[in-house]
Amino acid sequence: MAELDDCDTTFQTFILVRRLSPWRIGLYAGPNFAYCGTWENTFGPNKRDNTLYNGAGFNITANADYYLTPATRRLRFGLGAALGYGNYITRSIYRDYLYSLAAARGFNSSQVTIRQRASEDMFLTVGPVLQFTLARSRKNPDAVTFIEAAARGGLFRTEAATISAYTPSTLTLPAVPSFVDGGGLIRSVNPSSNLYHLGALGSLAIFFPLKNNWNIGLQGQGFITKLNYLIINGVDDQVYEFKRKHGGFTVGLAVRKGFVQKKLIPKAPVSCPTCEQIPELNVQFNGASLKGASLAYTDGTNAPVNTAAAAPVISWRSTTPNPKNETFTARLYYRPDSVVAGNTDQVIAQLENTTDTSLPFPAAYFSNGQLNPGFYYVTVHNKQTAKCGTCMSEVVTTSFSSVRPRNIVQPECEYRHRLERLEVYYRTPYTREIANVCYCNGTVTSVGDTVTRLRYRGLNRRLADNVVEFDTNTVILNLNELPGGLAQQLQAEKAKIESGNAIRFKGRRVRPQVQYFRAVFTVTKLPCNGQPEQTVGSFNTTISDNSYTITDLKPLTDEQKAKLLAPPAPAKKKATRRRAGNSGKRSDVMFGVE
Repeated sequence: MAELDDCDTTFQTFILVRRLSPWRIGLYAGPNFAYCGTWENTFGPNKRDNTLYNGAGFNITANADYYLTPATRRLRFGLGAALGYGNYITRSIYRDYLYSLAAARGFNSSQVTIRQRASEDMFLTVGPVLQFTLARSRKNPDAVTFIEAAARGGLFRTEAATISAYTPSTLTLPAVPSFVDGGGLIRSVNPSSNLYHLGALGSLAIFFPLKNNWNIGLQGQGFITKLNYLIINGVDDQVYEFKRKHGGFTVGLAVRKGFVQKKLIPKAPVSCPTCEQIPELNVQFNGASLKGASLAYTDGTNAPVNTAAAAPVISWRSTTPNPKNETFTARLYYRPDSVVAGNTDQVIAQLENTTDTSLPFPAAYFSNGQLNPGFYYVTVHNKQTAKCGTCMSEVVTTSFSSVRPRNIVQPECEYRHRLERLEVYYRTPYTREIANVCYCNGTVTSVGDTVTRLRYRGLNRRLADNVVEFDTNTVILNLNELPGGLAQQLQAEKAKIESGNAIRFKGRRVRPQVQYFRAVFTVTKLPCNGQPEQTVGSFNTTISDNSYTITDLKPLTDEQKAKLLAPPAPAKKKATRRRAGNSGKRSDVMFGVE
């Protein structure tokens, strides 16, 4: 069925429908074969009709059917009528039989005259008809390949064959019209005056589509009825009336013709969907509305929680009057309550273009009667589809959250410090020795001045052979907070360095003096609040000598760290330099690590 669009105008009050008519007509033609009373007489080795010897003929049948089932159905049921004509020509073997009767009376075949007329059947039947569709064309759904079966019953008019054998030379009759034209009668078969009987007609066919709703196919059919006829025996001039079963079967070509009808069907005016109404959204939890609510997440504390509570129920209902093909799209979003780089809103449940009116809450976000901590919000909108267009409503939304109570103190994260090198830098005065120069004549002469200078030295005794690890709750490393005796040893080192012998320098006594400490360490954040272990970084730190607090902090690359942790190269012994006069004065400062 094909229809015009039913949304051309909101004032349209009818639909023009084009579809197959329930009526169909057909025509069949093919050779006709007689049923000789029994199966054995019809198909056995001695095919004979006891009295008529009906042979082959032809059959033509016209039919008109009305189907009660629409053409879109695969199996269709209808009622039909069939009007037909068939005949049977007497087989030649019956002529031989008549000649044998004449010979028994002393006549040869040349003296015998035979006249005959074929048996004829006319019928009008009605009954049910079935059609089963085998295949349907994609381009034209009306073009189908189908099987048709019909069983009909009705009135049959049957005239038996007229067959007469007589001998014109043996009897002279008056010159009046006569079938035998004078002569002695051998045998005569004639129709009875009782020509009408009830009978049944059955057919089975397969049809293939042509154009314009024409179908052609192969059909087989058969019928059964009764037959009355008279036999006049010329020997004893007796008249006998017979009544017996009569029928036949035929196979041949058939055609069917369908029709297309157009009808105006009244309809109520319609309008295109506008989607002005939005769905009504509801979220229920523990028997109360969850829209805009915040729930306390206990996080394992002893706060009262209904552990047997079911998950929240997200549902909605349509508020659209007279919707057309309305569907809904719903999504549930989630945002964690922890601030982590890259966190975005996640779609944790959704339904698209569905007729359902509820969205299941995901089990991964609900356990022990409470929601995972975070922010949740739901969006729902509807969509309608019609021939004149598609529309979508505005989005209705609501939100709710599960938060940790403020009185719950989050565990403090710990940081592991791996102290890989620690040095102390101090300034100390020293006296440059006077070099003695020996001459070839055996005299010794002093060369150069006695000069007191200051230089920096580095000390790294504690961490020369191992690494120290310790955990604190801060990233900043202050030596006065170090666990164990490391800070005390540094204080003892400082006291030991600064208690050295004093010498005079520029008119005053000067002792060694600690300037600062330097440390190289790596910081790692231990697993905390569900987050894995993370490396913070490696640092080169300068620490004051009196307060033991950081005065400079610089991140280290892997290359810089490796360079600082490399062991010092072995010092090469320098050859003694000898200078003449006072030209050996130096005022520079030396840096090194002992």
